[in-house]
Amino acid sequence: MLKSVLSAMPTYSMSCFKLPAGLYKRIQSALTRFWWDSKPGKKKMCWLSWEKLTRSKRDGGLGFRDIQSYNDAFLAKLSWRILNNPQSLLSRILQGKYCKDHHFLNAPMPSSASHGWRGIIIGRDLLLKNLGKAIGNGASTSV
Repeated sequence: MLKSVLSAMPTYSMSCFKLPAGLYKRIQSALTRFWWDSKPGKKKMCWLSWEKLTRSKRDGGLGFRDIQSYNDAFLAKLSWRILNNPQSLLSRILQGKYCKDHHFLNAPMPSSASHGWRGIIIGRDLLLKNLGKAIGNGASTSV
C-alpha cells in the first residue's frame, strides 16, 4: 500500500517540478510513520533506517523509493527528452524562450526563469554530470 499509494501520489508534481526539501521530509515521515506505528497517535521505535528501507529487495531492503532521488530522476528524464527530441512542441517552446542564443546543455539560468524551467535545469545538470559518449566505430566522432 505504501509503494502503490503514498509513494505514487506526488509523482506528477515530481515529473514537472523540483519539490522543496521540507516536502521530501514530510513524505518520508508519513511513509515511516505508516510503516512503523500501530495507531495514528502512538509512535514506535524505527528498527531500520530509511536508507536500509529504500534499498532494493535484492539488496535486503524493502524497495521503497527515495523521494528526492526519484524527483531528480524524473527531472533528468524530462531534460533527456528535450535533448533527444528537439522538434517536440515542449522542447521548441522552452528552447525558444530560454535557449535562444545557447545550446540546451550550456544555457544559463535567467533570474526570471519559471519554476518548471528551474527543475529542468536541475535535471540537465544531473545529466551533464553523468553523460558520456559511446565512440562505436568512430565515424560520427571527431576528436
